[in-house]
Amino acid sequence: MFGSVLISHVRSAMLNKLRGFPLPLENPELSRVRAGVFVTLEALVRSGSLERRELRGSLGVVSPMRDLAHDSAKVAARLVKSIPRFSEFDLRRSVVEVTLVEGLTEWDGSLVGFRWGREGVAAEVGGRQLVVLPQTMVERGILGGALLRYVESQLGPPERLFKFSTRIFYELSPGGEVIERELWKNRLVKNVSFI
Repeated sequence: MFGSVLISHVRSAMLNKLRGFPLPLENPELSRVRAGVFVTLEALVRSGSLERRELRGSLGVVSPMRDLAHDSAKVAARLVKSIPRFSEFDLRRSVVEVTLVEGLTEWDGSLVGFRWGREGVAAEVGGRQLVVLPQTMVERGILGGALLRYVESQLGPPERLFKFSTRIFYELSPGGEVIERELWKNRLVKNVSFI
């Protein structure tokens, strides 16, 4: 239920932004929650009888600015405006994923006890920041020792590392049923090596 309310709110914010209407910045259920939030859009692309998902964009904040209703609407609006020539037609053909970020804490980089599929990582170097969400780790195979190598390849040696917990809500089809992704059940995650 919570995931459906959140995704519906994000879709409304995107649609309002595309139409030039005010953003829905309040929601009775979401306005009570303080969490970082990332919004991701994937287009459904058909090739013959096959259908695949293609990343259109992802944007977010690891720390809350205000409350979840406000922050998710603002992030969703910025995302649709950042994608060149994105339209209502594109939105109708896209699935929305929303990742909640909670419990941001400094991290020493130890992979022992790291909760693969549930935790994400943020790194900072010279004012630049990189965020690696758990779904990115699983989809790109950035698991085990590859995670820290990936962070360093993108930013250089990090000055500060953080980790955080996530909840990921995902549409199975555009505007369709919303599920909470359970990446920790993925067989790749279960076989993570710390090397």
